[in-house]
Amino acid sequence: MNETVNAERLLEHAVAELLEERKQLLALFCELAGVEPAAESAGMQQLQRFCQLLIDYASLWQFEIHDLLLRTQDNHAAARAMLEKYQPLILQASDAALEFNDRYDASDHLLDLSEVEAHLSRLGEVLATRFDAEDRIISAL
Repeated sequence: MNETVNAERLLEHAVAELLEERKQLLALFCELAGVEPAAESAGMQQLQRFCQLLIDYASLWQFEIHDLLLRTQDNHAAARAMLEKYQPLILQASDAALEFNDRYDASDHLLDLSEVEAHLSRLGEVLATRFDAEDRIISAL
C-alpha cells in the first residue's frame, strides 16, 4: 500500500512537471516561429534550448509518467486504458522530436537552417496531436 501511495505522489508530481514543461516548450516554440533570419545567433540559442526542452519533455512522459501509470494500475484503470489507446501516437511524436533534435541540435554537427520553419511547422502539428493524447490520459486520472 505504501508503494502505491508513493507512486501516486510521484505520478501527481510528474504530471505537474510535464504540464509546466509543456508551457515552456510552447512558449519557446512560438518564439522560434517568430525569429527573423537576421537574428540568427539569438535564434540558434533558442533553437538549442528548444531541442533540449523537447527531449526532456518527451523523456518525462516515457520514463516517468508512463511507468508510474503502469505501477498504479489498480487506481487508474481508465487512464491505463487511455494510455494503451494513445501510446502509439505519443511514441510517434517522440520519434518526431528525436528526429528534429538530431537535425537541429548543434552539439555534434553544423546546422542547415534552410528548412527549419517547415520542420517546426510539421513538429508543431505532431506535438498538438501528442498534447491532445496526453490530456485525454491525464483527464482520466
